[in-house]
Amino acid sequence: MDEKRRSEIAALWSTETASGVTVHPTRAAVDALANLGCDMGAALPLLEEAEAAFAAEAWGSLAQIVARVNAVMAGRLVGIREGEPSTWDAYRSRTRGALHGRLAATPPVDRTQAPDYADRVRAAWIGKCIGTALGDPVEGWTRQRIAAEHGIIRDYLVPPKVENDDTAYPILVLHALDEHGVDFTSADLALEWVAHLPFAFTAEWAALENVKAGVLPPESRWDRNPCGAWVGGQMRTEIHGLLAPSDPERAGELAFRDAGISHYREGMDGAVYAAALMSLAFDKPRAESLLRDALRFVPAEGSFAATVEETIDACRRYGDAVRVMDALAPSIDRHHWIHTLPNIACVVTGLMLGEGDFERSILTTLRCGYDTDCSTGQAAALIGCLAGTEGIPERWSAPIGSGLRTYVDGFEEVGFDRLVEWTVGWGRRLAAAGATRSGRAKGVGQA
Repeated sequence: MDEKRRSEIAALWSTETASGVTVHPTRAAVDALANLGCDMGAALPLLEEAEAAFAAEAWGSLAQIVARVNAVMAGRLVGIREGEPSTWDAYRSRTRGALHGRLAATPPVDRTQAPDYADRVRAAWIGKCIGTALGDPVEGWTRQRIAAEHGIIRDYLVPPKVENDDTAYPILVLHALDEHGVDFTSADLALEWVAHLPFAFTAEWAALENVKAGVLPPESRWDRNPCGAWVGGQMRTEIHGLLAPSDPERAGELAFRDAGISHYREGMDGAVYAAALMSLAFDKPRAESLLRDALRFVPAEGSFAATVEETIDACRRYGDAVRVMDALAPSIDRHHWIHTLPNIACVVTGLMLGEGDFERSILTTLRCGYDTDCSTGQAAALIGCLAGTEGIPERWSAPIGSGLRTYVDGFEEVGFDRLVEWTVGWGRRLAAAGATRSGRAKGVGQA
């Protein structure tokens, strides 16, 4: 067996991230399904066998055992998908807003014509890059390890890197709009992934491989994907809020199309919530009002909304990130550090305790740990949108430069000027398309 083959099999059981965190992919996948309520008892003895095979460097045996674990997980995934909404209307019917008749109570204001629209889009893009660069070196670290090794962080830990998977996926949303227009489908976007993404991680990786094999959305989020409740949907859907400012229902529907490629349960809730948050940020609310109002667009019953509420309450009670996260630990620490729930808790903590200040918000989010580039990137993008470019201190924005780099084929370097023009242009076209459809539906302009 050559070294490449040995390495590939070993990585099924244990690998190390660029930030120095050891990851056990197969064990994490089993735990992910257990967190969703699946009985994973049949997998537990197999995990012990796999650990022994890895220690003995019995690579062929390890590959066989992992295959058997995968078979157990495939059987459990069938139960997870039962009752999961596959359309936006079905999803929306379960939300707090729908249950209280508040989703479409008033027509959205067209913020795309506001004089500060472009500036706030720019600030969100720059903020996203700042946050992901700040969080990248400690991705996957616990809050205790961050504090022990870095103490009180006041600046970038390393020179900022402006390439991150969090900023790769929004590029393909914009390109899907170019290729397919405002009615692009989940399948259209998924095929953009196939054309332009050389690799992906966790739930996105499973979905990408499924689409390559001809399993298109909504089926692509199920096959061989135990990680659909993880944070990938939430990390990539702020773009829809930028495209639909002050129109959170449209932003949520776009995010549902996007996340439906790869995510379900809390993973879908996080994606819709992230888009609604960004859309509502254009109304410039205070943090708590923003966080609570966006909950109208996720299911009323469920662990995602409960985690957001619990985090808000803990922030009001303790006013300190360490005490907040300690209070939340019993409910969130059982999840993998890439899971949606602990990471939305970090974002909420940063926004609540940051009190609208860019630097305080991102550093508070970072201190919480878990998937720090995703959570800090989300918090920084939101605060950027709320504050505009003038609200981002130059000492944070200057090192980022004039644009981002990506591993997206054909879009390896994209300047902020181009990103703003691209995003704003499609935001205005989406607003115009929505106004036209609304007018036709209500009979506006008809004789």
